[in-house]
Amino acid sequence: MFGMAAFLILATFLISFNASVTVRIGDLDLKTSFVDVKVARSLGGNERGPALGVLSNGSLILGGGDKGGTLFLWSEKDAKLRTLGDFINPKERIRDSRFAITDIAVLKENVNSANILISFPRLTNRNCVEVVVDEISLNLTATSAKKINRWFTSKPCVPVSAVQHAAGRMEVINNKSVYLTIGDLGYRKIDSRSLRGDLGSVFKISKKKIEKISSGHRNQQGILLVDGNTLITSEHGPRGGDEINVIEKGTDYGWPFVTYGEPYTQGDYVIPRETGTHKGFREPIKVWTPSIAPTELIQLPINGFGKYSGGIAMGTLREMALVFMKFENGKITSSEEVNIGARIRDLDVLPDQRIVASTDDGRLLFISK
Repeated sequence: MFGMAAFLILATFLISFNASVTVRIGDLDLKTSFVDVKVARSLGGNERGPALGVLSNGSLILGGGDKGGTLFLWSEKDAKLRTLGDFINPKERIRDSRFAITDIAVLKENVNSANILISFPRLTNRNCVEVVVDEISLNLTATSAKKINRWFTSKPCVPVSAVQHAAGRMEVINNKSVYLTIGDLGYRKIDSRSLRGDLGSVFKISKKKIEKISSGHRNQQGILLVDGNTLITSEHGPRGGDEINVIEKGTDYGWPFVTYGEPYTQGDYVIPRETGTHKGFREPIKVWTPSIAPTELIQLPINGFGKYSGGIAMGTLREMALVFMKFENGKITSSEEVNIGARIRDLDVLPDQRIVASTDDGRLLFISK
């Protein structure tokens, strides 16, 4: 069956490095360099940078490509990108960059193999869209992969004409479970708690159990377990009102009833009841107005990043910047933006403590002290 086995290596792509550039954060100089991996970006409507997963040897798993569901293995050692296989059925997507692998979570690995999760929105035979999470087994020696099983399918299935805000970000808890974000998918009935089902929520999922943690989210493009005990998400608001929230079980974060942002037009899929406030709901710990379009979150290494060492960093789309933040006692006490000049889609930390990011123009960004 389609997606059950990656039975051939489609191609091996040579990668070229760009010259290193220095950026400044506080009193610290950081070196940046880019690598071209355009074949791994998703096309259709807009360009979308590949999803990222980091292996313990520093190799990267990338997800996307022109088919949306291709997994690639990238090694810095030989600067090559190898195809592992395709995991979205062509019948389950339209040629739209949103119909692509959203995130990759590495559950467990050894020298020769790895088990990962991938998330993506899929088109059903009922012409509606749901977000799914699949477990994939990688054979790193043979450069192949196969689907093992499906962990999660979001409900309700929304009309394809509305689809947006899929979210689908994951944070690994252990080798058997992850946290998962599901956005509101642009669902017109998102303001009905009885009809929106899984949408606009954070879940804890495993192969055998699904547990809803929180609700009232719009589009959570980043999720991070800080110091192993505090769960936070970054979230897109409408026309401003982008947020970072500390996630607590059973909490409603207010969307679409309240937002610090503003509605786009009176014809938008949902109109917030109150703007410029979170009254009656949990307050975010950080708000950006106007919007910066936040993406993935990472915890920075404890050394090498000046006053932000051990803090958090976040990618952005609109600002084309990394945001460095000090996170202390559940609060963001200071922050600073560093312009990168590219839309940052995904973000991670390498075993050697460098930051790696994927950009919507099809590059990998490496940042080191």
